[in-house]
Amino acid sequence: MLRKQESGELDERDLAYRIAQAVFDRRTELGWSQSQLAEAAGMRQPHVSRLEAARSLPSLDVLRRVAEALGTDLTVALVPREADRKVVEEVAP
Repeated sequence: MLRKQESGELDERDLAYRIAQAVFDRRTELGWSQSQLAEAAGMRQPHVSRLEAARSLPSLDVLRRVAEALGTDLTVALVPREADRKVVEEVAP
């Protein structure tokens, strides 16, 4: 679960880290170097390095290209927050 900052917003660093770890895990599972992933995704190796270092959140287009290159599906989920989920469960038959 993503942590929330004091402002109540999702912690972007946590999300960037989770994405970075998933990319790193799949890339190493395939036995690829960062350069090989970069070539397959149509980007440069330093960009892959920054992505895996979780320096910033990648764009949806970059995620799509990386997912395609790694032979994975990109999934985005909108999941109700815990408080909202309880309300839905109480109303549902």
